[in-house]
Amino acid sequence: MDTENNATKKAVQGNAEKYDLFKLHLARFKKARQQEFYFEMLWILYAMFEDRTSAFLYYIGFVTENRQKVVAAKNIQQSIRGVLGFGEKANVDFGTLNNKTTAIKKATAWAQKGAAADDFQKELKVLMNRKPINSPEFVKFLDEIDYWRNKRNELTHALFSVSNYETVKDLKPLTEQGYELARALDKAVGALRLRSRKNNIREKFNLK
Repeated sequence: MDTENNATKKAVQGNAEKYDLFKLHLARFKKARQQEFYFEMLWILYAMFEDRTSAFLYYIGFVTENRQKVVAAKNIQQSIRGVLGFGEKANVDFGTLNNKTTAIKKATAWAQKGAAADDFQKELKVLMNRKPINSPEFVKFLDEIDYWRNKRNELTHALFSVSNYETVKDLKPLTEQGYELARALDKAVGALRLRSRKNNIREKFNLK
């Protein structure tokens, strides 16, 4: 049974397939909004945050091509730890949305005020030191995503402990806020992607 399940899973290949899948889920989100299927909307939004934060970390050279783990090169890992303020033996984990937003906030703060200690960090500063990323508003924006994530988790846990009316009353504004945050995050990642074409940190350091 496990073999059959794995056989049906096909990883998305390339930006074209990724774009088609994004459009598909966005259409599902809009249909769910018309029908007031708030939990489906929250599920899709959460997945969008996961995907876009992973993309951000990919374009700044922090994660592997499958966007799950820190890049393998030991010297780059050491450089990334320096940006994030981690010790040499600290585990660099990008497996959760919280870990990803935390890493992006730390990298953004470092790019604004930190000193580059090696060639990777110098390239990272150039890549990130432009708007909208190099602004206090961007860090505040990431804080809003963290607040949204926490609120979403609270509502999920409260589903069977509070009245349905109270749950729905909170769900609608949360989905609308999440949609605006997801659009803004996608725009920031899009700007970073365009910028990385001129300053491609992955190619310069042969990151896999």
